[in-house]
Amino acid sequence: MQQSNRDIDFLNMVYDTAQMGEKAIGFLQEKVGDQSLRGDLQTQYRQYADISNKVENEMGKKGKMPKQTNPVSQAGLWSGIQVNTLVNRSSDHIASMMIQGSMMGVIEMSRALKEFSDVAQESKNLGQELIQMEENNVQRMKQYLGDKKGEQQH
Repeated sequence: MQQSNRDIDFLNMVYDTAQMGEKAIGFLQEKVGDQSLRGDLQTQYRQYADISNKVENEMGKKGKMPKQTNPVSQAGLWSGIQVNTLVNRSSDHIASMMIQGSMMGVIEMSRALKEFSDVAQESKNLGQELIQMEENNVQRMKQYLGDKKGEQQH
């Protein structure tokens, strides 16, 4: 496979991961009652959007545009969030969901960086930036673990 194609494939993976994070937060925000958690999620949303924009710019330099996120994946994400927050909308539960999603992003990007070790440094930097952002998000979400704000009473 040509080098530029590998760069495009890698950048599409970075873009897809950032878009899934952005969409997950978009679906979750309406369910968050804790203003502090909502503010942290909005910050994360902007960070994901920033990474997506950087990928778009990098791909634009190569005359390409990112592939749009698979609608089936988006539907699965939406339905998973709906089911997961049906009974429990506590800050603890939402933070736990975000931590799990961020850790999946770290794992996927770490594997991709290893698999695509030959891509341009600018592309690698975006993958590394996404990993660092995800790891920081995990640390930020930990403060909400054990917090039952927003939990529905039966």
